[in-house]
Amino acid sequence: MGIEQPGSRNAVIDGWRGISVLMVIVGHFFGFRAKALFPVEALDSVGLPFGTKSFAIVSSLGVLGVCFFFMISGYLITSLLVAEEEKRGRVSLKAFYVRRVFRIMPAFYAYVLVVFLLGRAGLILVPDEALLRSSVYVCNFSGFSCSWWLAHTWSLAVEEQFYLIWPMIFAFAAVWRRAAAITILAALLVASAFFEPLSGFTYIMAGVFVALAPRTRDRLSGIDRRVIWLALALLVAFPVAPSSIGRFLMLAQPLMVAVVLFGTLFGAPGGILDAVLRHPWLSKIGLVSYSLYLWQQLSLAPVMWGGKATDADALYALSNVALGLAFIPLAIASYLLIEKPLTAVGHRISRKILDQSGSAVRRTV
Repeated sequence: MGIEQPGSRNAVIDGWRGISVLMVIVGHFFGFRAKALFPVEALDSVGLPFGTKSFAIVSSLGVLGVCFFFMISGYLITSLLVAEEEKRGRVSLKAFYVRRVFRIMPAFYAYVLVVFLLGRAGLILVPDEALLRSSVYVCNFSGFSCSWWLAHTWSLAVEEQFYLIWPMIFAFAAVWRRAAAITILAALLVASAFFEPLSGFTYIMAGVFVALAPRTRDRLSGIDRRVIWLALALLVAFPVAPSSIGRFLMLAQPLMVAVVLFGTLFGAPGGILDAVLRHPWLSKIGLVSYSLYLWQQLSLAPVMWGGKATDADALYALSNVALGLAFIPLAIASYLLIEKPLTAVGHRISRKILDQSGSAVRRTV
């Protein structure tokens, strides 16, 4: 999803963003658009439920991908705020929100507009309530009310709600911001065990804490690669874990995501996983991951979702591979024509705000 990066691009971060959006695409493709293509019965026919279990894993990859997106976001945006404070002595909330608005909203509302137009043309079924809920970023508390076509905007809602509050805490509570981060993270870990919609905030807050805790980053940099691989295997296998340990794994999932993400980010380069993350093509996918995330929903819809028709069959047939891949050129166009140029505009305006703020501070000294 839309994430700002402090300084130059990091190949490992881009690699994880690429993997994360691919997990969403694969999960949605097999879990919703093309269930019939997954060989469940053939795999189950060997006598063990390989097909059923592997389908549960594959169809759950989308949720795992979003968890990585959230933690990357919390870490990078807080790191950006820290860097600004170290350079200028203070944080400009005005500059931050200008960057955020230009980074996220133009591409987002372009997608919402297309969904609206397709609905009005009778090609998909999208209620006005879904358009409203998505447009004001509340789909994370809306269940199936946002319809399939806008359901994925729940993750953007989590981020926008979080960043309405956290930058202000960062700016106005400098003395105890780390204590605040620990307190909020602990509260979210407990609360999300009882109220699942809060879990997304937990992953963002974990990334925030790592950005504020140099000693924690040092510990994460020394994690053995075998531990990273074990944590990754547990994350992938979580959907088929026995119920006796499933609850524990659910509570430990943010820690395992942190071990995998930051263990590879801060650890010494080398090994298979590091080579995969630094692959140029994966970095390119990571670069357009936000636009890919937005537009994949349009090509990977089921005919029924949440007990309601989506009218996806009116938009495309299951066997129509071309329309199933249509989100790729749409995402690239969105990135080149909307996301990239308007993000640059936001950064230019932000720099002017920061320069003006710096001049004002110097005049008062």
